[in-house]
Amino acid sequence: MAEEMKMDFGADDFEGLDWGSDEVPSQPGVDIGEEDFLDTMEPSKKSMSIFFLIDTSGSMSGTKIGTVNSTMEELLPELIGLGGAETDISIAVMKYDSECEWITPKPVRVEEYQSWTRLGTGSVTCMGAAFRELCTKLSRSEFMNKPSLSYAPVIFLMSDGAPTDDWQAGLNQLKKNNWFKYGLKIAVGIGSKPKMDVLREFTGNDELAIQVGTAEQLKSMITMMAVTSSQIGSTSMSLTDEGHEKTEADVFQDKERRLVEEVKKAKVDIMGGVDSSSMDFDAGW
Repeated sequence: MAEEMKMDFGADDFEGLDWGSDEVPSQPGVDIGEEDFLDTMEPSKKSMSIFFLIDTSGSMSGTKIGTVNSTMEELLPELIGLGGAETDISIAVMKYDSECEWITPKPVRVEEYQSWTRLGTGSVTCMGAAFRELCTKLSRSEFMNKPSLSYAPVIFLMSDGAPTDDWQAGLNQLKKNNWFKYGLKIAVGIGSKPKMDVLREFTGNDELAIQVGTAEQLKSMITMMAVTSSQIGSTSMSLTDEGHEKTEADVFQDKERRLVEEVKKAKVDIMGGVDSSSMDFDAGW
């Protein structure tokens, strides 16, 4: 039965990887290399989590955090049902300023998370701490412990300024995590002062780090990218045209390529295809 299940669900279930941070204690008489709790239970659905890491530093006060709050309130209903009948989509939200705080103590099914907790602002931008905290939760012993086969997560980062701590060390740690490595990563830089080189390194793809200059652009890009990445992330792409099973890297690259294509279209529709070097990113705040 287990052999059939793995073949049916394909490589994007990510059950065959060494996830690094998860430690499985040895047990007498058990071959850890073969042990798999899925051998004894058949999941009714797959699962996928969407992570939102939201900058709530002092510079986000006013229109910026107000736009994020209103956008998230309107976005949550749009995420219902995006995974279809076969996939449960869950939401996990972290705010970060001088400290990191999970607004959701664990990922919550989107159908059950329709009341947005409006976020306030703090002081500095401890992005490196946010990266380290995310890394601890991207683990089978923490947030990725669904008793079902899982798609890699979608991870959203928002920021309007420069990190005030050691973001590079935090990101280096995060990059070693396979849930992060194979997840779809998107970053939104708000206004004129975000460190876009940091956001581009976070996503690993320049096209998926977007800078916005007005509240309307922020709202539209968050909504479009959250909906689209959820649809793409929860799509099974396990087989090649020749019927061979894809590797985890193949699945990730195919999904990222699709997301980049959609983001390019959205930039034309939402931002008019204007060269970012000629935009006034402070005009809309």
